[in-house]
Amino acid sequence: MRLAWSARLRVFLSTVLVALALTVYLVVSQLSRIAASGLDDAIDADSGVMGSYSIDTRTTFGLPQEVFLQRALASLSGLSQKPIPYVIGYEGIRPECPPYDQLGTTTVRFVFNSDGTAYPLPFGEALPVKTKVCLAGSAVPGRAVYGPRETARNRWGDGLAIAPEYQSLAALMSAEPRTYRFIVTTGERNSTPELRTALSTAFAEDGVRFGAPNVSNDFLITRLDTSDQIRAASQGVKTIFAVIGWGVLGLGALGLLVSQLIVVRDRMWLFGLAMALGARRTHIAFLVWAEVALTVALGLLGAVGIAYLTQPLANAIAQSAFGTNAGLLSTGALPGLGLGCMATLMIASAWPAYRASSQDPLDVLEPKVG
Repeated sequence: MRLAWSARLRVFLSTVLVALALTVYLVVSQLSRIAASGLDDAIDADSGVMGSYSIDTRTTFGLPQEVFLQRALASLSGLSQKPIPYVIGYEGIRPECPPYDQLGTTTVRFVFNSDGTAYPLPFGEALPVKTKVCLAGSAVPGRAVYGPRETARNRWGDGLAIAPEYQSLAALMSAEPRTYRFIVTTGERNSTPELRTALSTAFAEDGVRFGAPNVSNDFLITRLDTSDQIRAASQGVKTIFAVIGWGVLGLGALGLLVSQLIVVRDRMWLFGLAMALGARRTHIAFLVWAEVALTVALGLLGAVGIAYLTQPLANAIAQSAFGTNAGLLSTGALPGLGLGCMATLMIASAWPAYRASSQDPLDVLEPKVG
């Protein structure tokens, strides 16, 4: 502490350097997280969740519907990272009242969670207030109807989705076999072989009894996400942000390293004298490390203060660009800030501490003979 106080101007300037580097690193890291999260959500909404698949079939292999659904969900659940929603479709249905009576025949679908409860689709979204769909002489209100847009059709299928409590009406109007679709999210780019194997194993005996020994041919597996190039670009954005943040932090750490090397050079006589009087090399190394740690700790406090003062401005920028707050001092930002401090401390203290403790006291204290 006395050594640091004797060179308080240098310590102050080094602290400012570290504080600015940590602040820039914190801001860039948080903006990177927000931007990447928003971009990933947009990609998932437009192109499907990474590693998501639809599995379609028209047969239950002679099993009751409930048994078929339970067995299919059980066989696929081990491969899916998320709960598996499923769709039951009724084809060849002609709605009986305007405006959907002009569509001709269509498919009416009902979407369920894996536990059999209704999946929370945005029913009634973007439909006129008095919209209704007439099935089997009964009117289904618009608040129970969902017309999937182009991006959602890839997931749920064409046609209309209706709240499950009206499923019995669709069953009365359709003479076609029911269709079944399962939405599985493995997170992998090519899980088709594993999915086929799981289904074939689950229904092998039923397929033989039903006269369809090659069970896998009765399931159509389609990968839903088709955005590898866009995801690669998203990863590139994350990499650029990371390079900027760590680059600025690295420059700050290098500046502190150079400053500390100069200090060690100027104090080499003092360190040599201390070792000649009995001080251990570990004591000398710890002395150098402690001074760097003090500077980094003061820089961290300064960075927190700067972040606190500039948080309204950062939130305004993040709101205008990404629709959310920057959260510079949120709990999610603290681990990254701590990691940055540790990296700065290691870069700035390792070589100066080694340099100070490895010097032979005689080389320092004995005069050089020309």
